[in-house]
Amino acid sequence: MISAALISLAISSSLALHPDDFTWEESKEKDGIKIFRADRHKETGIVPIKAQTVLNYPMPRILSVLADTNRKMEWIPKLVEAYIIEQKSKYQRIEYARYDSPWPFNDRAFVISTLGKYDKKENSVFIEIKSTEHPKVPLKPEHVRGKTYIGSVYMKGLTKDTTFFEMTLLTDFRGNIPSWIINIVQKKWPFKMFNNLKKQLAKEDIKIWPEFQSYNP
Repeated sequence: MISAALISLAISSSLALHPDDFTWEESKEKDGIKIFRADRHKETGIVPIKAQTVLNYPMPRILSVLADTNRKMEWIPKLVEAYIIEQKSKYQRIEYARYDSPWPFNDRAFVISTLGKYDKKENSVFIEIKSTEHPKVPLKPEHVRGKTYIGSVYMKGLTKDTTFFEMTLLTDFRGNIPSWIINIVQKKWPFKMFNNLKKQLAKEDIKIWPEFQSYNP
């Protein structure tokens, strides 16, 4: 789930949630990636997930990868289609994303509004996303419209070449997928996502966006 600069915190269109609204407990650590879990979301029965790691790449490079919608299919698991619906400003946009679902389930489609906030003093970025509707993207009968209640990215430049990276996720795939299946998928998702991101960052053809050049210690 990205502003002109960035990707994601997803909130309910009616009730905004924030990572600090949950009490997190560390549940697993592997390959330098820490996974945290919180109590089940009362409305959906889904377990929120938070993952943290340190990436050996500068923040401008990471932001450039996250902001490049055209290449997200290269590294975001199960993403098969993504495009910008509306560019509202340098740091705010509405995007469409469709994820492949195994038979017999229909693909899940999301329409999200994203907003990035840069703290120059801290040299950190917090990215928010909220599920939304848009007249250019009516719901197709062959897809199920998913809903992300919370999905955030927080980054802080530690050195010129290392960045603290945190992602929080609470997404309901909706339709006929039971919450216990969603919880199983989301337990594995952060490891695959982070490892894919590292591989993407390592590619030689990544171009640094000019607006991110100064986002470094």
